[in-house]
Formats: sequence, C-alpha cells, structure tokens
Amino acid sequence: MSITRELWLAILVVVLVAIAGSVSIHAFTTKQYVEEQLYSKNVDNASMLALTLSGLDKDPVSLDLFIMSQFDIGHYASIVLQKADGEIVSAHRNKEQINADTPAWFAKHFAPDVKLGIAQVSEGWGQYGTVYVETDTSFAIASMWRATQRLIIGLSLLGLITGIIGGWALRFIIRPLNGVVAQAESFQKMRFIQLPEPRTLELKRVVRAMNFLAANSKKIMEEENTRLDILRYRTQFDDESGVANRDYFISILKGQLAFRDTEGVNCLFFMRFTEGNGFLRSPANIRKKRIRDFIAEINDSLTLHHHLFSDSRVARMQKNEFAILLTEAHNTAEISNALHGACLSAFCYEGDPKVFQSVTKLRPDDSFSDALMRADAMLDEAETTNRTEPFIEAILNTDNSLVEEKRWEHDLKHAIENQDVETFNYPVLDVNRHLVHYQCWAGVNVDGELRKNGYYAHWARYLGLLPQLELTTITHLMDTIKSSEAISKYAFLCSEQLLVDSALLSQLYARLDADKKVATQLCFEVRESTATRFPNEFKAFCNALKARECQVGLKRVGESFSQLLNVQELGLDYVKIDSAFMTDIEFNPANHAFIRGFCSLAHTFGISVYADGVKRPDHKALFIELGIDGVVSHIEVIEHLLDD
Repeated sequence: MSITRELWLAILVVVLVAIAGSVSIHAFTTKQYVEEQLYSKNVDNASMLALTLSGLDKDPVSLDLFIMSQFDIGHYASIVLQKADGEIVSAHRNKEQINADTPAWFAKHFAPDVKLGIAQVSEGWGQYGTVYVETDTSFAIASMWRATQRLIIGLSLLGLITGIIGGWALRFIIRPLNGVVAQAESFQKMRFIQLPEPRTLELKRVVRAMNFLAANSKKIMEEENTRLDILRYRTQFDDESGVANRDYFISILKGQLAFRDTEGVNCLFFMRFTEGNGFLRSPANIRKKRIRDFIAEINDSLTLHHHLFSDSRVARMQKNEFAILLTEAHNTAEISNALHGACLSAFCYEGDPKVFQSVTKLRPDDSFSDALMRADAMLDEAETTNRTEPFIEAILNTDNSLVEEKRWEHDLKHAIENQDVETFNYPVLDVNRHLVHYQCWAGVNVDGELRKNGYYAHWARYLGLLPQLELTTITHLMDTIKSSEAISKYAFLCSEQLLVDSALLSQLYARLDADKKVATQLCFEVRESTATRFPNEFKAFCNALKARECQVGLKRVGESFSQLLNVQELGLDYVKIDSAFMTDIEFNPANHAFIRGFCSLAHTFGISVYADGVKRPDHKALFIELGIDGVVSHIEVIEHLLDD
C-alpha cells in the first residue's frame, strides 16, 4: 500500500474516531443533563401535587379523580398515591412508547434513568400518605436523538471539509516525496538526476544525500569523458587545425564505404590552398589562428546548410589540404559553392593563398584509395587549370529540375498515404551470439522497386517529408510486429527532423500509448551528432519514451559523446560505436584504449555498448577484452556468426 493511501486511511480513521467520540460524549453528557433536569421536574411536580392533595378532602374517589386529571393533562409515566399504611389510593401508569424515528439501540443505551419525585401528603397535623411522580422520558429520548443526528451531520460535513483541506495539504506535503521516489527509481534505472531540496527536513536530508550521489556520478562522467577526449584527440586529431587527422579520416571513409548505405548521395569534398609565401610560412601562433579561423568558416557554412545532408566529417589530409565527407547530401552544387565562399572569406587578405576545390561522389564499388585518388586527381586538374570555381564531378553537377522534384514529391507522398514502406531488419547479436534486437533500415517503394533510406533520404529531407515518412515506417513496423506476433525487439533510427517536430512526436506517442505491448518491443535511436545539436529535445524525447517502456539508444557514437549534456540523466539503454572506430580494429591499439575506457564508462551507468560496422566474425575475444557487448554488422557476417 502506498504512503498516500496509508495517510488517507489514517486521516479517515482519525475523522471517524473524532466523530464517534464527539457523538458519544455529547450523548452521555446530554443524558446526564436530562436526568438532572427531569429529576428536578419530578420533585417539583410531586411537591406541587402533594401540596394540592393536602388541601383536599381525603375522599379516595375524589383524590383518584384529581390525580387522574393531572395524569391526563401532563406528560407523566406514572403517578401513585400511597397511604401511610401502605394502601394504594390511586395509581396511574403509562407504558413508555419510543418514537418510531428513534432507533431502539439509542433508546436502550442512552435513555435517561430518572429518579422518582417523592412528596408527603398531609391530613391536618398528621401524614396522610406519599405521592410518587415519574415523568415520561420518551419525548426526551426523541429530542436527544434529533440532536444527535444534527451533530453527526454537522461533524460529517466538517470532516468532509477537513478531508478536502487535508487532501490539498497532503498533496502539497507529498509532492516532494513523489520527487524523491522518482529520483530513487531513476537511480535504479541508472539515471542519476538531481532534484531541488524540499522544505521538509527529513526529505531534505534524503534529497541532499541522493543529489550528492548524482553529482558524483556526473563528476565521474565528466572526468572520464575528459580523459577519453584527450586520449582520442591525441591519436585522431590534428592539433593545429582541431579537426580529424588523415589516419582517422581514412578510417571514417573506410567505415562509410564498407558498411553504410551506398545507395545515397555520399560526397567527398577536397580543398587545397596554395603554399607560396602565404601564412603557412608565418610563425606558429599566427598560422594556427588562421587555420582555426578557416575551419570555423567551414563549420559555420556546414551548420548553415545542415538541412542538405545527414552527417559531416572534416579532416586535414596534408598541411594545405582538407577533406569533408557528407552523407546523404542534396544539391551538392549549393553546398560546394557555400564552402568555396567560406574559403574565400577566410583567405581574403593580400598575399593569402588561392583555394581549389573538388567534389566527387562515393560509388558502391569504391575503395577508400579509389575515392581519395579520384578526388585528388580532380583537385590537381583544378589547380593546373587554375579553376576559380569548385570542380564538381559530372555525375553530381546536374541541376535538380522542377520535373524531378515534382516526381519525387509525388512518389514520397504516395508512399506516405498508402503506407508503401518496408524495413530492412539486420540482427544485432551479443558476444554470445544471442539476438539483442533487429536494426531496422527504412525502405520505400520507388518506381516499383524497394529502395533503402539512403536512396531517397536527401529528397525527403529537402521536401520536408522525411519525419512523416519515418512516422509512417514506424507505424508499419508496429503493425508488422502485432500481426506476426513477434517477440523480438526492433530498433529504428530517427532523424533530427523528427526529433524537433513536436506535432509528429505527439502522434508517435499516441500510437505507442494505443499499443503498449508493441511499444515495449521498440527501441528508438538518434545519431550522436543529432543528440549533441538538440540536447533539450533529445532529453524530452528520452523521457517520453522511457515513460512508455521503450528503449533509447545512440548511433554513430564516439566523436562527440562528451559534448552531450547530463548523459547520466538520460537513461540510455545502449550506444552503438561508430564504424570508424571498428575499421582495422585489430591493428589500432589507440582505438583499443579509447574503446576500453568508453565501455567501462558506459557500463558504470548501465549502458550497453555495441560495435557498428564489424566485417569479420573472429573478433569475439577482442570484443570481450575491450568490453563491447555485441555487434551490428552486415547480414553476411551475421550468417557466418550463426553458422560457427
């Protein structure tokens, strides 16, 4: 039983005891008062009657008639006149009749016990006899019952009003306790949230202690994140520019080509500025500042055009050469022109170097060296021919016609309206090869052919239809789970467009509420970069899903995990390490140290860690040693794992 119910029960018992006690005390007090008053009345009536009888002739018949007349006009239970020798001269009695409205139990327990009124009747100088008078108490009992009823009704109304006021006060008092309970439950789920201290002394002490624990957990998270950031920065980033170095970028590129959806428009941008007598020959501090300013211009441009691609990675390939990888890009000409403008803005002083740019599309059959050589060759040609504008590969340098835009809009809206969507489900296995959940990739039927997310995502994002498509796919997934009576869990990756669309999120939550059983089988993921860009929206997203018993995870984790605010409060169930960290994992001891530290930190907060982009099935021992809990990989690798 909850403490609220116990307190309500206590209040109810106190009110009932108070009412019962008040009624009992009132009844007994009234009974005593009535007994005293009726006894006085009996004595007075007996004295007056004796005085009158003393002045009358002592004819028995006359005396009896007089006493009978007095008995009939008064409220008496009995009047008896007895001579001195014991002879009864007159005796009139009335059987007591309780009012029909008065309960028998009340009359039995609370009827007044009144003594007889006794007076002496004289005859001359001698005593004639004694008169005994007893008042009828039935009227008093009825009056007492009516008074008791009024008292019960009045006390009940007072108790009701007191209960209402007490309920309001109880809710005010219990509110901090509810917060403490929620905080304790969040700790159980490895969500270390902090609360403001309540005014109640005992609750304040509890909250203060739990806040101290939450603050310590946050401190541990921040310290470990800082340590991991330093470790990762030393091995994967260029100190002068602050962006990824060549080796790390090649790992990212390998992961993209090996595991990512190759149907999308994924582009590689190369930028090179001439050395000459430019700032590269200036002192180190000036050179570093100019390069950092150049990177800032690039990042600002990417942020401004973030709606035209899913993810971006910037790297320094050589001292005067930088690369950018964009996934699911739309309108590469607009992006490349914006980047070129950022370069010109950074190098606008006299004597600054010229900047050349090449843009190439990644092909499904590309190796990382093929992509780099093609981009580098185009960059050499741009520099040789002194091109002042970006050199965009012919396959990308096509205008998006209005006809094509209308066709895509029609096809995507048709898929939404007719739920012409599907999911590609890849199993995620733990280190013991047991199924954790299925990773779901969205698919849409385009021109009669089922296409993966990468093929249409850039158009859906450009047309503003991506979040609606994702909601449609989630609905389809829920219907499929329900109709097939599947018991496995399914993980779906949500875009940042859905994360910030409150109207569609409300629809999603309503559908989850409508089928709570299926909701518990769903896992929702967002990219680490999305969670970093929209921390408040992501926190609200996590809270809403956790309240519906859905699991929440992060995908492509590793590069900006430390930038997430208050990770210990989110209640994440799992994270999936970016495939860039898994590329050539057996030959990269620096990644070993980072992943080992990251897994240790995640496990401290009850977060499982899965490796994305695993292509080989023979790394079980290494994964166990690093602390990785499972793998997300190609279906071919999964088949190898299952066949072993």
